Amino acid sequence: MPVKIRHAARFLALTATVALGACAPAAPEMNAPADITAVNALRASFVTAFNANDADAVGNLFTADAIAMGNHQPNSTGRAAIIASDKANFAQMAMKIELTPEETRTMGSFGFDRGTFKMTITPKAGGAPMNDEGRYLVLLEKGADGAWKVSRDIGNSTLPMPAK
Repeated sequence: MPVKIRHAARFLALTATVALGACAPAAPEMNAPADITAVNALRASFVTAFNANDADAVGNLFTADAIAMGNHQPNSTGRAAIIASDKANFAQMAMKIELTPEETRTMGSFGFDRGTFKMTITPKAGGAPMNDEGRYLVLLEKGADGAWKVSRDIGNSTLPMPAK
């Protein structure tokens, strides 16, 4: 191959590489401060709504196709099912929760929040309050409107099952 053609081929290859690199999508920002702040606010809103025993407010913090996987109960699939499950629970028990985050990460429009919880459950029919504690993991999605919501929620107790 003559020298001029070789140089032209290298130039075209370099130009194509640079052009394709410029067209490649940018990597999503990891742990953007605004996203972490928004996830922290979402967690605080969840605690406020849960402690008010407001199933609708809790449910509105979840995506439409969310899945909640609570202790000792079947999965709730979809926002409507999560609200219905919470309404049934709140009708029987007054519940208060405290969340302590241990790790919160975001990457573009996805993220997760992991930590521990403490909960007090007081039967409305009477009886002594029960305490529970454990760990949680929620997967998060940022919608087109920029709002973060819970898409998957799992919590499990670290206490032994009560003796019968």
